[in-house]
Amino acid sequence: MTQQLALAIGLHQLATLVWIGGMFFAHFALRQAAQRTLEPPQRLRLMLGVFERFFVWVWLAVVVLWASGLWVFVGVYSGSMGWHVHTMMALALLMTALFAYIYFVPYRALARRVAEQDWPAAAERLGRIRAVILINLLLGLVTAGLGSAGRYLA
Repeated sequence: MTQQLALAIGLHQLATLVWIGGMFFAHFALRQAAQRTLEPPQRLRLMLGVFERFFVWVWLAVVVLWASGLWVFVGVYSGSMGWHVHTMMALALLMTALFAYIYFVPYRALARRVAEQDWPAAAERLGRIRAVILINLLLGLVTAGLGSAGRYLA
């Protein structure tokens, strides 16, 4: 059981790092560098390409996070865990819904607008994606904090 728990938690942590770290990088490093150095057409194409690749990893992270989280929550502890784990799961559900919204609504619209070379509309979609990513990043940081320190707050 200990090895299974170690595997599940290890996979969970790796997936968390990919998702939260990617959002942090995209929002605080890549976005700002692209704004300072690229004109809108190049910046929007770059961000679309980055999201195209990053979102594949986010979908994989979401699957790993839910599978490993439920494995530990239900399979190991039969749902008997502290308030912090229940809060983490609620935040994870919200984060997953926000990511699905990003992917299926503004990201797809961004791709269409870039293909049409409608730069003002593409920039508006990118702004919407940025705003929701920032919300998800903050939720992710809170969730990670609960995951690492929550049991000590009980």
